[in-house]
Amino acid sequence: MTATADVTRLAAAYRRTGIEAPDPDPLGQFACWLEEWRAACPGLPASAVLATADHHGRPSARWVDVAHVDHGFVFFTHHASRKAADLAVNRAASLCFGWLDLGRQVRVDGTADRLTDVESDAHFAGLPRSLQTLAWASEQSAEIGDREVVRERFGQARERFAGQEIPRPVHWGGYRVTPLEVEFWQRRGDEIQDRLRYHRDGAGWRHVRLAP
Repeated sequence: MTATADVTRLAAAYRRTGIEAPDPDPLGQFACWLEEWRAACPGLPASAVLATADHHGRPSARWVDVAHVDHGFVFFTHHASRKAADLAVNRAASLCFGWLDLGRQVRVDGTADRLTDVESDAHFAGLPRSLQTLAWASEQSAEIGDREVVRERFGQARERFAGQEIPRPVHWGGYRVTPLEVEFWQRRGDEIQDRLRYHRDGAGWRHVRLAP
């Protein structure tokens, strides 16, 4: 069976079963869906659209790779990027995972905080050397004349750290979006889609079903 056929088969199965017995914790429900996504689409990152807003309330959105999920959703970036600048003045953030090949979507609304240096160091140490080098070479979101500017800086960084471990630059690190609300959407064969929304309720969670 081809990968496309396998995804089609799984999508059909999920349309039949829907969300019948949800986990009481949205992070547990998300972990289940994430595992199924990775099994259906091996090698693809768990990417999501991250939406932020600046101090004027002007929104912006972009795709990010979510590195891992613990008690929140963790991603990494340059601290001079647009998203980092937004989060410095407005911690509100939203993530949207669009696993549409499987007929699924997950929306996360919460607040974002920078990781500790220890957490960012640990993740950076596990990156491929090429990505570590690029973190030193690229001033993310800064205007450049052409690609050769970054290519030259990349070569300089590669020479600078030749024969040694590359340390994490202080301008690069991680953020964790701690969820306050999580919504799961599942396409159904009868077109009456499942929508399940979790809300923070004290130290725990409660969930409700929503009309499609």
